[in-house]
Amino acid sequence: MLLNDGELDGARILSAETVRSMAKNHIGDLTVPALETARPELSHDFTFVDDGRDKFGLGFLINFSAKEGGRSSGSLAWAGLYNTYFWVDPQAGITGVILSQFLPFSDPRALETLDLFERGVYDLMAE
Repeated sequence: MLLNDGELDGARILSAETVRSMAKNHIGDLTVPALETARPELSHDFTFVDDGRDKFGLGFLINFSAKEGGRSSGSLAWAGLYNTYFWVDPQAGITGVILSQFLPFSDPRALETLDLFERGVYDLMAE
C-alpha cells in the first residue's frame, strides 16, 4: 500500500496525498542523531542508517542517503524494541520486514541479520 500511493489490491486505503505527506521531512533542519541508551538491559546504543542526516516523517525515519547494497535515498524505515525492523523503498519498489523477539534492541546479531537480509533482497531483485 505504501509503495502504491495508498492503494492495495485495487482498494484505496490512504489518499496519495497522505502517503506523500507521511514520507515528507517534518522536522525541518533538525536531524536524527545516534541514540545513547538509558537502559542497557533493554537497548544498546543505536545509530541510524546515516547518523546526523536522517529525518523524521509521520511514522517513519527517512533515510536521506542510499545504503550500499540496499535501500535508496528517500527510503522510509522504522524499528521496534524487540529487534523488529522494516523499510519501504519507493524508488526501487521494494519493502522488507524482519521480525524477531529478543532484547536488547539493536543487538549486533539482529543488525547483522537485517543487513544480510536487506542485501539479499536487493541482490535477488537485481537478477
